[in-house]
Amino acid sequence: MTTLIIAEKPELGRAISAAIEGEGKEVRGVIRKGNVIITWAYGHLLRLCEPQEYDEKYAKWTMTDLPICFRNWRLIPDGNKKERVEQIRGLIASCDRIIHAGDPDDEGQFLIDEILDYVGNTKPVQRVYINDNTPDNIKKAFHQLIDNEPLRAIGKSAYARAVADYVVGINYSRLYSLGLQLRGLSVGRVQSPTLGLIVTRDEQIDHHVKVKYYELKVQALCESCTLHLQLKPIADLLDDEKHILHRETLEEVKDALIVSEQTLKVSEKIVEQRPPLPFNLAKLQAHMNTKYGFSLSKTDQITQTLRDRYQAITYNRSDSQYLKMEHHKEAPKVLGKVMAKLGQQYPLDYKIRSQCFQDKYVTAHHAIIPTASDFDIRKLNMDERHVYEEICHFYIMQFLPPVKKRQRTAQINIPQGELRAVCSFVLDEGYQRYFHKAVLQEGSDEGESDQFTLTPGTYSALLNDGEILEKETNPPKRYTQASLIRDMTSIAKYVKDKEIKELLKKKDKDKKGENGSIGTSATRAQIVETLLKRGYIEMKGKQLISTQLGKDFYHLLPEEVKSADLTAKWWAIQEDIKEGRAQVQDLVDSVLDCFRPHLHQDFAKLRKQVNYPIQDDRPTIGTCPACANKVVERDKNFGCVNWRNGCRFAIWKNDSFLTKIGKEPTRAMVEKLLKDGFCQVKLTDVSQTEKIMILQLGLRNGYAAFRLLDPDQIKKKHHKKEKQ
Repeated sequence: MTTLIIAEKPELGRAISAAIEGEGKEVRGVIRKGNVIITWAYGHLLRLCEPQEYDEKYAKWTMTDLPICFRNWRLIPDGNKKERVEQIRGLIASCDRIIHAGDPDDEGQFLIDEILDYVGNTKPVQRVYINDNTPDNIKKAFHQLIDNEPLRAIGKSAYARAVADYVVGINYSRLYSLGLQLRGLSVGRVQSPTLGLIVTRDEQIDHHVKVKYYELKVQALCESCTLHLQLKPIADLLDDEKHILHRETLEEVKDALIVSEQTLKVSEKIVEQRPPLPFNLAKLQAHMNTKYGFSLSKTDQITQTLRDRYQAITYNRSDSQYLKMEHHKEAPKVLGKVMAKLGQQYPLDYKIRSQCFQDKYVTAHHAIIPTASDFDIRKLNMDERHVYEEICHFYIMQFLPPVKKRQRTAQINIPQGELRAVCSFVLDEGYQRYFHKAVLQEGSDEGESDQFTLTPGTYSALLNDGEILEKETNPPKRYTQASLIRDMTSIAKYVKDKEIKELLKKKDKDKKGENGSIGTSATRAQIVETLLKRGYIEMKGKQLISTQLGKDFYHLLPEEVKSADLTAKWWAIQEDIKEGRAQVQDLVDSVLDCFRPHLHQDFAKLRKQVNYPIQDDRPTIGTCPACANKVVERDKNFGCVNWRNGCRFAIWKNDSFLTKIGKEPTRAMVEKLLKDGFCQVKLTDVSQTEKIMILQLGLRNGYAAFRLLDPDQIKKKHHKKEKQ
């Protein structure tokens, strides 16, 4: 009996091969070991058909075609992946049974199921769940095979989300592009709420009004020690933002305390600061953006290279920061090779069991860590080396001791709260001896006072002085790519609707490091790149700032697509699909039900609300006769840069009038037309006689319009006017 194993990725396919005894050679992405054939996909090999692939009429965008939706969205090979699909088809035909080795999540189930459905498979299929690519775990997983048929509903759930995302993108993007008469607009379930994060943050900053608030610091004399204690007020004294807004409140407290004897209590504890967890992709992208200024997509691309070309790291698009105990057992071998490769040695203690080693927290993926690959590190370029070293260092830290501190707290309880001073003494630098916290961008200890030497106990303290500090509230900080991706993984904290907030959190209940998120590790970088490409946001240094286009467009969008609600509501329906309580079409119908009312929007009113800044650095050909902005040369026309605001003026290089008279507009001709309104053209009539004519440029409903004039007639008219 011949068995075909189809893995989701090359890395997993090769790991499965390594776990199976016997000799095998990889040929064109296929490994044969006796009666076992191992092959793999490269992510999704299939894509949903474009509307025009069903009917050519959809290539032209029209309101009358909306909403566009098909009862069964077809899947076809994506780009150059057709050959791979056909190769797998042939392998299926030659085998007796199939083992589905997609990732153990919804998307992994769908990714292999869609291939089997596309090729019309009728062979029996079993499912293997491999959470970890270590040989022992793979062998164990293959002893726990289950029938794939009952699991197909999980794949249908992922397919339903893919179709629903497509229906949202196609219909809302066309609706607003046509309605606002602006090309290139796009709407998406994840894209639009992400834009909303940036727009909302920018507007909070733009509209921020500074508010004064006050804090109280008191000086206390205790034995031979002087302490500076800060008031931590009771809740009754604070406003909604946890501030004291009235100086008089603290004046009364200060007057009551100075000068007085108070009981001071000093307590002490040993605190440990453990190393940060290894990276998932979002944490790695944020770290590389903060430390090196790498864009999210750059880090994503580099990790793909490290994984595919060098096999230097484990699966890169992980959403987990946890590892299995199998990794702990393998760590001496892996990190021995890694440190030799880096030319760095650390006193690692493999008896340490870091908080990252918890089997129960490893779901479809595990944290990104280095492998024992024997690749040549000298082949890495500088940026690849930076990413690789950070991944290695964050894993190495797991086997170094924590930072140990003796933390002392001095405290005086008063009716208005407590006066407190905190200081700490480092007893053991631990992992920070080698990886200082400044390098890790962890920030500094907050709320610590000057060092004091009082040992634990109760003392009498004299409060002999006090100071009221006047401060001002600050607006939030603008987003960077690092802070944006962190908020994408926890957008639920900004959701006011309690039901939606809970749904978002419930969706991520099994994912440590994601808490009410939108997007996935594989898509978030692409979302940010799309927002930049569309001109909705722009980079200013490291900051992401929404453009006027981004702000205006976001505010015009309906609530259901510009909030995180869609992700939450879809997840609930997807869970019903998995349990057989709903069908794929139920999710799609929910999208259409939300969309149809917007077909009746008054876009004429909406168009008046948009006035987008014009940014085009191309050389000026002349002045637009319709709106007085500049005209530039493009691939297919000489057009006005004000097209986003609805200006229709353009002289097309294949203009039908000019083609009819045998002329193609040149740069010089257009410059003359825009400057003077006319230019001379040489035409040849049917008798092959050449004649000079005047080509006149005009406007008709905002569009360019032409007519030919006879120079002799113009001279006669001019002569007649002079006589009159």
